Parts: sequence; C-alpha cells; structure tokens
Amino acid sequence: MIKGIYQAASGMLPRVKKQEVIANNLANVNTTGFKRQAVFTEELSRANQRRIPTQNSWEKPMLSDIYTDHSQAVLERTGDDFNIGLDGSGFMVVESPEGEQLYTRAGSFVLSTEGMLVNAEGYSLMSDAGPIALEPGASFEVGIDGGVFIDGEEAGKLMLVDFENQYDLERHSAGMFRAPKNVNPTEPERIFVRQGYVEKANVDVIHEMVEMITSFREYEANQKAIQILDDTVQQTVNQVGAKR
Repeated sequence: MIKGIYQAASGMLPRVKKQEVIANNLANVNTTGFKRQAVFTEELSRANQRRIPTQNSWEKPMLSDIYTDHSQAVLERTGDDFNIGLDGSGFMVVESPEGEQLYTRAGSFVLSTEGMLVNAEGYSLMSDAGPIALEPGASFEVGIDGGVFIDGEEAGKLMLVDFENQYDLERHSAGMFRAPKNVNPTEPERIFVRQGYVEKANVDVIHEMVEMITSFREYEANQKAIQILDDTVQQTVNQVGAKR
C-alpha cells in the first residue's frame, strides 16, 4: 500500500508540469509570433522500465518532456510597414547587440533611435547585407520573396532560414529561438513574406482550457487514490495496535 501511494504521487508530477505549460500558453495568447508548448508524457513499457534505473522501487518511470508546436498561426493585417509576417515554414533572423543570431516569426519591428529595424528586445532584423537600417521618413518595402527596398532602391534580401527539424531549436524567449551548435539552418522550401502583417500566437484558448481541465482531473484522481490508500494504511495500523 505504501508503494501504491508513492506510485500515485509520481503520476501527479507530470500533471503539475503540464499545468505550468498550459498556464504559460494562455498568458501568451496575445504575444505576436508565440509558439505554444506542450508536454509529452508516456508511461514506459515494462521492457523500457527495466532499462531505466530508479532510486526507489516504487518509482513509475515515465517519459515526460516539453516540446514546442511550430505550426503556423493566423496572419493579422496591421497596415504597419514595419510589421512582417511569414506564410510558410521558416524564420527571420535577428541579431543581438552582442552579435548573437536568433530565429523568430514575431515580425513586429520598430525603428530604433539609431535607425535600425529592431524587435521589442532590441534585436536587429537581418538581411543578406547585414542589419536593416534606414533614415527617418524613408520608405521601406519588402517583397513577397523577401527583397528589401529603401526609397525604391534595392537594399538586400531578408535572411530567411528553416531547419530540418524545428523541434531541435531551443526557446530563448516567448518568440525567439536559438539553434544548438550541431543544428544548422537550411534554405526554406516554400515561404512568402507579407509586409503589414504579423503572425498571432498559435494558441487555441478553448483547446488549452480543455487540456487544463483534463490534466487537473488526472491529478485529482491520483490525489484521491493517495487519500484512499492513506486511510487504508491508517486503519491497518490501528487494527494491528488494537490486537496488542
């Protein structure tokens, strides 16, 4: 019975993680370019259980991991020339003041005091000619193929990349990702640039709420199991004591 209590408790842990992930998704439902996360939880087969060492015999080995859903969300028209949405699989490249390159689909940019197109974190939007810079009042156009035109003159092309497996990317912030050292970007196969649009978060509020309720019910079921087993243990102890 004690073992059963610990097994039920171990089954509660992934549900706690899932609730945290869902809460974060809901908190970012209005964050431009946000990609929802989900928890992959699977009870391992008996064969795999024997291969995974556990500290205690009561532990119930489970595979639990957080992954990012990179599916495309709705493109919303803003009419702002500094807003850029991507239609298709791929990312824009932004660069930090320290020179680190990251990847994003959050296309809400502004003109900095230095005349650079930057995102909310101050990362510069990159083209094949370097960071995009323009004078105040200059016209800025981006073609459907990513071509950049400033005052009607071609000034390069947006750096657009993709990855063979987007799940390899590591989350840097709500809308930016970095690639591990062994993961290299590739040319996007099909991607179109939409100036004056931003990609919304790919969070379905109703779906997330259903997932949250389901996860809570599973957590609650394990909690009730612990209470029942605990009451049984207490009764057994009392009966043993009474016989003495």
